[in-house]
Amino acid sequence: MPQFTKLFEPGKIGRMEIKNRIIMPPCGTHYSTMDGLVSDRQIAYYAERAKGGAGLIVTEGASCRKRGKPGRILINEDKFIPGMRKLAEAIHQAGAKAVMQMSSHMGGIDEVDPASPSGIPHPWAGASPFVSTPAKIVTAADLEELVAEYGQAARRVMEAGFDGVMIHGANGYLLCELLSRKFNKRTDAYGGDIFGRAKYLLDMIKEVKAKTSPDFPVILRLMGSDRIPSQGDEGWGVADSIELCKIVEKIGVAAIDITSGSNQETLEWTVPLGFMPSGLNADITAAIKRSGIKIPVSVTGKIGEPSLAEEILRDGKADFVCIGRGLIADPYWPAKVKEGRLEDIRLCIYDKRCGEDVSTDFVPMSCTINPVVGREKEFAAKMPRLTRQKKVLVIGGGPGGMQAAIIAAQKGHDVTLFEKSGLLGGQLIIAAVPPDKQDLHHLITYLKREVAKAGVKVVLNKEATPDVVAEFAPESVIVAVGSSPAVPEIPGVKGKNVVNCREVLAREKRVGKKVVVVGGGYVGCETCFFLADKGVDVTLVFRSPEPALDVKLWESKIHYQRKLKEYGVKVMPGVKYGKITPNGIYLTDQGGKDVFLEADNIVLATGSTPNKALGKALKAKYLEFAEIGDCVEPRRIREAIEEGIWTAVTI
Repeated sequence: MPQFTKLFEPGKIGRMEIKNRIIMPPCGTHYSTMDGLVSDRQIAYYAERAKGGAGLIVTEGASCRKRGKPGRILINEDKFIPGMRKLAEAIHQAGAKAVMQMSSHMGGIDEVDPASPSGIPHPWAGASPFVSTPAKIVTAADLEELVAEYGQAARRVMEAGFDGVMIHGANGYLLCELLSRKFNKRTDAYGGDIFGRAKYLLDMIKEVKAKTSPDFPVILRLMGSDRIPSQGDEGWGVADSIELCKIVEKIGVAAIDITSGSNQETLEWTVPLGFMPSGLNADITAAIKRSGIKIPVSVTGKIGEPSLAEEILRDGKADFVCIGRGLIADPYWPAKVKEGRLEDIRLCIYDKRCGEDVSTDFVPMSCTINPVVGREKEFAAKMPRLTRQKKVLVIGGGPGGMQAAIIAAQKGHDVTLFEKSGLLGGQLIIAAVPPDKQDLHHLITYLKREVAKAGVKVVLNKEATPDVVAEFAPESVIVAVGSSPAVPEIPGVKGKNVVNCREVLAREKRVGKKVVVVGGGYVGCETCFFLADKGVDVTLVFRSPEPALDVKLWESKIHYQRKLKEYGVKVMPGVKYGKITPNGIYLTDQGGKDVFLEADNIVLATGSTPNKALGKALKAKYLEFAEIGDCVEPRRIREAIEEGIWTAVTI
């Protein structure tokens, strides 16, 4: 059993005594009211993470400005103090310290009034629906106003009972643009050397300290490096961060929290996805620690495994570790580590569905593997064990079926799960096969273990026909039988050389040395990665204008497109399908030219169709009946697990 002594050592940030070295960093939720008030939902969400054992909770960025965006906490008027006080009290009562991150201006992509230091266009300008107007050049008067707003907001945070404030100096926002030589070409007091480029930040720190008590901790969340390659002396690097850390230490900053990456060009570093390395910012914090900085330094960035968190602390690379999405996925991560229950942790799979909700869809945050997030009170109210045990049958052992079986059994019901194949996991099994998808194995392992712990009776290799179900005589039936591969209407599609991507990823069918993959969505791309990784000559053909169009996150889409190039996959967009022959496929390319692609095999990655037959046959026969997951409509993992949870709690 590994020891986690460093993780659970007490620590201090200024006057703030923290019971361990685990910090929940700021993560946007959009749980506040449309008027910017802290909501009961928000309070329950943060209280749950505090109960789970984190030493310090840093709440999401609250807007200090007179103009704010709906769905975010506002701290621009005193009327918001009572709600903030309730939030701080809830975190304290649950056993953690509370710090509020204060957000200011997002620079060239600000939602209210885009502005930049020198008028250099943001790379997203004109190409993103989130940047509707061109950025103006921020004036000295604008910056002075922002500083004043920040100071008043800090006063409100202190009056609300929080233990400290965090200044947002990350993600490439205005503060970072001012620091960067690439985006700041000013010749006034806010340009030139590091003291000029940092003037906005230094003024902000001084104003915050002037408006709060002398020992009220001020933490700086800093972009340790913009990670933009090949820019010579421009940009912002680790050496710059070290120099700045020494400056802010002298004027009273209590701690530094390090992230990296910029929304300008390196968004994949800011909230790293599964394809990024774990603990990816520890090299920066290690360099800052070596420079002689005396104040505590915390590190964030894909720290999910307890052993990695302990190692970072033990090796002196940081004084605190920030675990954000890990605590969204499992708020009791710290308690489970402390109690030695590592196998019980629901580890984050780093698909960034949480970030997609908040930053792309502008809806309240969800989590692929923990759909209870943000609905903690509602779930608790529906989970008491019932007085009458029911005989429940769940049909289908994919993520939705497993989750439904777990919840129904936890409520006290007698639950049996029929799975047609010899393995639990459903489409998760093949989803975890392509390169960079290894984090999905954590979810499969977790769900299997929870099924066993809950006492679910699992019957593998059992096809649930209507007669089989009638003989079993359940009181409640949940059908989660998934989907089947969709077959496009292409002449020759039923030929012996045609296989679907599920068969390939499951290693049920072998392919030759030269393959054409039909379908340019993320599944088609991942199938190409899998085959190319094994040395297969792959061509990807599809009707849409570019690959991975079904991927919402910009950084994920870029990753897929970049990886196709790295693997040498030949890409043909905008095609029309002709016919498939034993030797290949006839196409019309986007220029209208007829083309024949020679191939040993044609691999179909053309979507899925729901398996509805069993549901139709059973629906009228059982008073308590539900269909969940892909058999309703093929979607994503979260929808299946979410429907599994909220269907089972009603039984």
